[in-house]
Amino acid sequence: MNSNETISSGYINHNNVSTYYEIRNQHIDEVPLILLAGGPGLTFNTLTSLFSLSSNRPIVSYDQIGSGLSTRSDSFEQLHLADFIEQFSTLIETLKLDKFHIIGHSWGSILATQIALVHPNRIQKLIIYSGIADWEHCLKSRKLLFKKEFPNGMTGWTNEDIQKYYYCRVPYPDYLERSLAEKDEGTNQMIWNPDINQKMAVYNAVPLLRNIHCPTLIISGKYDGISVGQAELFKEIPYSVHKQMKQSAHYAHVEEEEKFMDTVQAFLSI
Repeated sequence: MNSNETISSGYINHNNVSTYYEIRNQHIDEVPLILLAGGPGLTFNTLTSLFSLSSNRPIVSYDQIGSGLSTRSDSFEQLHLADFIEQFSTLIETLKLDKFHIIGHSWGSILATQIALVHPNRIQKLIIYSGIADWEHCLKSRKLLFKKEFPNGMTGWTNEDIQKYYYCRVPYPDYLERSLAEKDEGTNQMIWNPDINQKMAVYNAVPLLRNIHCPTLIISGKYDGISVGQAELFKEIPYSVHKQMKQSAHYAHVEEEEKFMDTVQAFLSI
């Protein structure tokens, strides 16, 4: 935290869900940026480096349902995308956020896309980062990628090798290590396990993307093995631009931190 940064925090309780949030530099008179982490089940601290953007505007971060300091997965029998959207809507109403920008990373891009459709008059700018528009297309693209890269199989490659090449091509910073270690797997399974949540197994927002009319920045990593092939789909958004991070996989805010921050800052300042 820089010496001039102020942080306010608290909990919002609604429909048996407790949401922990933090606001950095709330006093700055600019449209705030809301951070949506991936997972689900990962705390907003996965995006810690983005807190530096608070030098120019308020930064709002919160732990989604089933992560961090918010209500965890053992309090739910099931979870659906609609629950996360309701949590977000409660957050902005309680904090009186009439206008806002959003950046959504990975799973957070799914939330960001739906929020742009649900709150079209309140969202000012949208950033889709390592995003997912069509889950079945994403899974197929991953298989094609690995078949192309490893036509003779992956003999000799460890899970750690794959992580370094297709997930994050630099060592994890401490904050990301901690966040990944604290991931709530129960939350993640309630969303992504097709035997538990059949609706997410066929998630496809592409037919709706043309209904998003706010300026949109699409950020993708050249070596991203998680959301491979998805950036092209997001170009259906009418007022969108695409920026590929050429040295990054899935965590460009870690792999190319300075370039990533400059790109986001420039987009928000237009």
